[in-house]
Amino acid sequence: MMLKMQFGDPSLDNHFFEKNLALLKDPISWSVDIHQELSEKITVFDANSGQPTAQYGNILLHSKYDPEKEEADFAKNIPPGSRVCLYGFGLGYHLQPLLEKMGPDGFLLVIELNLDILAAALKIKDHTRLFKDNRFKLISGVDESKVSDEISREMQHISEEDSDKLEILFHAPSFKCIPDNFPALKNALEILLMERRFPAMFRDLEQVNVSRNEEKVKKSPGINSLKNAHSGRPGLMVSAGPSLDTVLPYLRHLQDNFVLTCVDTAFPALLKNGIHPDYVFSLDPQYESAFHFCGYTNGSTKLIFTPTANHNVLKNFPGDCFVVYKEGHALGQREEIEKKGVTQAGGSVACLGVDALIQFGCDPIFLIGQDCALTSDRYYSKHSRFNQQLFSQISGSAQLNKLHQEKFQKKKPVKVKNTYGNEILTDQLMYSYLRNLEQISMQYKSTRIYNLCSQGAAIDGIDPLYSISELKRWFS
Repeated sequence: MMLKMQFGDPSLDNHFFEKNLALLKDPISWSVDIHQELSEKITVFDANSGQPTAQYGNILLHSKYDPEKEEADFAKNIPPGSRVCLYGFGLGYHLQPLLEKMGPDGFLLVIELNLDILAAALKIKDHTRLFKDNRFKLISGVDESKVSDEISREMQHISEEDSDKLEILFHAPSFKCIPDNFPALKNALEILLMERRFPAMFRDLEQVNVSRNEEKVKKSPGINSLKNAHSGRPGLMVSAGPSLDTVLPYLRHLQDNFVLTCVDTAFPALLKNGIHPDYVFSLDPQYESAFHFCGYTNGSTKLIFTPTANHNVLKNFPGDCFVVYKEGHALGQREEIEKKGVTQAGGSVACLGVDALIQFGCDPIFLIGQDCALTSDRYYSKHSRFNQQLFSQISGSAQLNKLHQEKFQKKKPVKVKNTYGNEILTDQLMYSYLRNLEQISMQYKSTRIYNLCSQGAAIDGIDPLYSISELKRWFS
């Protein structure tokens, strides 16, 4: 490894840099060139405590009062034995407390893509203890592809022994300073951060639902009781994306050929069109989820739910209910979770549906309304409750599409390929669901999965079928 640097500020201690540089050879992933001079974007100054701190542009990297004391709080929720992947080296004040909290069985993988910040950290602070610790590894570089591959390899390595001990952390100031030459990696990290924040936003609401659903969870059989219950039968999973509009008129005539399932947002549209699915899935903790079940009294459809699903859904649902736990979600005793069953669905009810059909033993599986993108300028099917709420506000379809676009513009766009190989826009949340579907299809390669009539995002491992006639040939 070779690091080049000349000191732009004589007040900084050359000894720290040279000492850190010599020790960094082992824990860093490969050769990295650091700028010869301290970047003009870096401003170093003394905090009130007398310790050096810095800012990058107008972003303060650590406290201007007592960086060592305040960064010690960064590690306060890390349990012993944790295997931590952290974005953000900063000046390093938060790293030693992390190692101390995780103990001798832990491991700390740090990603830092801003070489200006890394250079400053080497110059102004002694990292001897950190760099000599065999529980520490640093990933940095300038080539996005190489860095991404290295992160994937290291993440697989640190999580393969015990995935329950994996912790993903972000040093917020450092995260704001990712260089522009890492667009794809920045997007991936932003999605990861968003996926961590999303359940955190609903944590209190989820706990309320878990408490109120406790008796229902105890009494309900788990998804394990449905293992291979429909072995060899074709399954159909209906979501509420725009492509549902193309298929819905045909579903009533095809439904008897499938194990027919749907997400809760598509449930009212199916019922209104005389279609009664075998199963409906619900996991959203929000009160609005209950509206998807208003007026349903038939009871022929079975409900598969997570303990965090809105309690009003379970309180009033007239049919059989089956519980499933999210993998890695600590909401029950391990023995109970193993008895009832788990899903790898993450935060997407559509992913729960696909995972459940695989557990049922269905093959092949056909997806409907699974666009994962802003298709034809719309987020949802025209039959969805969301679309109907918007429609009540406007007087024409052009205005309706505009409202969908305005909703989309509030999110950060991601460019992907659609099922025809052309570029299309999605947002980071839908992209994370897309990736979850890809992970499920990758894990169960022997199960054939097809996406019917979607003009939305292409999903690796899931083949598109472009017309209803392609579906009919399975039953001709």
